[in-house]
Amino acid sequence: MLKLRTTIPILSLVIVMTMVLSACQQAAPTFSPEEIEQAVQQTMAAMPTATFTPTVTQTPTPTVTPTPVIVYYGPSNFPENVNPLTGLEVSDPALLNRRPLMIKVSNFPREGRPHAGLSSADIVFDYYTGEGANRFLALYYGKDATQIGPIRSGRLVDRHLVAMYQGVLGAVYAWEGTWTKILDYLGWTRVISEGPNTCPAMCRDEALNKVKPEVSVFANSAEMSKYYAARPNATNTRQNLDGMVFHTIAPAGGVEAIELTHQFGKNNLAKWVYNPDTRKYMRWIDNIKANGELEMIPLVDRVNDEQLQFSNIIITFTHIETLNKDDTLHEFSIVNNTGRALIFRDGMMYDVTYKSGYTTPIQFLDKDGNPFELQPGNTWIHMSGSYTSVTEQSPGVYYTKIGLP
Repeated sequence: MLKLRTTIPILSLVIVMTMVLSACQQAAPTFSPEEIEQAVQQTMAAMPTATFTPTVTQTPTPTVTPTPVIVYYGPSNFPENVNPLTGLEVSDPALLNRRPLMIKVSNFPREGRPHAGLSSADIVFDYYTGEGANRFLALYYGKDATQIGPIRSGRLVDRHLVAMYQGVLGAVYAWEGTWTKILDYLGWTRVISEGPNTCPAMCRDEALNKVKPEVSVFANSAEMSKYYAARPNATNTRQNLDGMVFHTIAPAGGVEAIELTHQFGKNNLAKWVYNPDTRKYMRWIDNIKANGELEMIPLVDRVNDEQLQFSNIIITFTHIETLNKDDTLHEFSIVNNTGRALIFRDGMMYDVTYKSGYTTPIQFLDKDGNPFELQPGNTWIHMSGSYTSVTEQSPGVYYTKIGLP
């Protein structure tokens, strides 16, 4: 920056100006050349000296970005403290020394929303129950939730899913024929239905029961583990849950997918929007306004009032057979089978294959038949029909709609 001193000796300036004016008005100067030169030198000496002070620019301290921790586990040889269903370390490895708890959660009627405890689930299976409705089967293994629900009745597909994950089913009974098949398949020891002696494992909220009994039952997963372990012939020990693969780095071969909407029925929509900051998909759900119009609102967990977010969103294309005319009884060809699946992770979509057995977790394979690597974290699986349509509405924005035979 240029700094100047602005004080000039007035006398010297006056002398110089006087000599200049006199030169213009008189033929001969009043002052001798020596006097003029002397006055000029005095004036010049009094003029400010230009000094330059450089502006100091500080070099910003670079922000140190921590090196991301790369997680890569599966499909077997998981460390003792790593959950094989999420690829994440657990706070207490002893928590994994049990069977997973798999709890039926209602999505309809809407009066039961927002749901409780879904943010703590490792995996949520979301499947069609008929007449445009759906229901959830939430799996708890690496974490517990003190409130899960509202809990509804079982379906035929539950017996297969619970067997695949070596779990314990929690439900509020079922239609008699369905309940019998569930008990025959899993054994009564691994099936818990709400009753007068199940609390605190599974309790009925009496206040809600008077208003809407079908949305009044809730579970506590830690208490359910204790309840199951106390039953005769219970084997509440660590099970072999190998099969899934987790890797922090997304695989190659995906296409952009920042938004997904899945439709199970009229006004029954699940919307997922990718959040690059968390690398998770945020969940939205249908809501009917007072004027009858449909809107999408954030789906929160009533336990913590936070919007649900999941690391992996999967759609399986599964043959669904309707067993009765009123579309309320179905059999899913999910057990010991293969089929197509779409996996959404890290803002990308992958077209893959799923493979299932009788007592092993569902595996996902890439186009070359290698285990597909999921993002470490929780997973939401929409079990949709084999005729499900897939539409890209705009770049990276997908819409899928269940299709039945």
